[in-house]
Amino acid sequence: MFEMVLYGKVAFRGRILTGSIGVEKGRIARIALGELKGEETLRLPRGQVLLPGLVDVHVHLRDFEQANKETIESGTKAALHGGITVVFDMPNTKPPVMDARTFRMRELLFRGKSYADYAIGFLVSRNCGEAKSVNADFYKVFMGASTGGIFSEDFEGDYSCAPGVVSVHAEDAEIIGKNPQRPPEAEIRAIEKALNAAEKLRKPLNICHVSTAGGIRAVLEKALPWVSFEVTPHHLFLTKEDFEKNPLLKVYPPLRGERDRRALWENLSRIPIIASDHAPHTLEDKGAGAAGIPGLETEVALLLDAVNRGLMSLHDIVEKMHSNPIRIFNIMNKGFDVGRDADFTVVDLRREWVVKPEEFYTKAKWSPWEGRKLRGKVVKTFIRGELLMEEDDIFGKPAGRRVEVAAKG
Repeated sequence: MFEMVLYGKVAFRGRILTGSIGVEKGRIARIALGELKGEETLRLPRGQVLLPGLVDVHVHLRDFEQANKETIESGTKAALHGGITVVFDMPNTKPPVMDARTFRMRELLFRGKSYADYAIGFLVSRNCGEAKSVNADFYKVFMGASTGGIFSEDFEGDYSCAPGVVSVHAEDAEIIGKNPQRPPEAEIRAIEKALNAAEKLRKPLNICHVSTAGGIRAVLEKALPWVSFEVTPHHLFLTKEDFEKNPLLKVYPPLRGERDRRALWENLSRIPIIASDHAPHTLEDKGAGAAGIPGLETEVALLLDAVNRGLMSLHDIVEKMHSNPIRIFNIMNKGFDVGRDADFTVVDLRREWVVKPEEFYTKAKWSPWEGRKLRGKVVKTFIRGELLMEEDDIFGKPAGRRVEVAAKG
């Protein structure tokens, strides 16, 4: 008899099956068809489907000197509310995570405040010695200035010195300097430079928030097995016409035209990762021109709505927000298999709801989708067998843990 059993519809290996998951000491002990016996059994109501815990590899949680915009606590509560069990913390904070002391401060902050499990990033820009002195879970390089203003003047050098997987913000600094509107060419040229470096160095690289037809084509044509990339929900569902109507939708890279948006959808099956690029700002800062869109509490729901509209499948969500992120970033303790952490995201595909950002946990009380009716909702979130979110309510105290990453490549 297992400590806990979850029974109902389960998304497993590309299919929706009726089965059970036995949990012991916070880990998956058995996955079976039919019903297992447990000291505690949770039967999912009709219409609900259990997914493996979803991972967001691109999240800005602010804090430090920007706690008015977001904190580890508010941001990771937002993650649980949105069905995210692991967040990857971007290091362009204030101060930025660029030295061992600040990295240690970040680690201690997460240890006491995080509700979700987490990976901690390190920003690389002419600080190779510091990058090698820490044991970050991933490394970040900006090819052009974004929030925080720090970017790499020697991408290949910074990329080569980082001792783990590098996530790159690929926008060309020279083109941005000449055209602050960040045209598609800024992304395409930067991606081409990054791919040339990756081909030369044969080192793991993840290209963040690809937004253009030319950018995705460049990555797919090169087809380097050690290069992955991510696409955001806002680039999948919004265009520059939306930005023209609502200046709050300023984001880097910017929202593109319909042709670019369509190209992302046409290549959906070849997109490895979907990530939110959750970037909270106050409305005052947005009014002053800050770039970024909050997305932790809407990304999964938007994808579920797309499933209901026949644009994608539940398997696509699992692949791009669970299986691929875990494989690409070498996370050892996560995954839908016996012995891995019992992390689950339970969704109700039939549930219709209206986006009301004033009810969200993020400090950014606005959303591009405010007032939108979506079909599909996250209703429960489990981490290591503990029910931490149910029907919009967060339970327990901050108990998030750092992920276990394999030997750096």
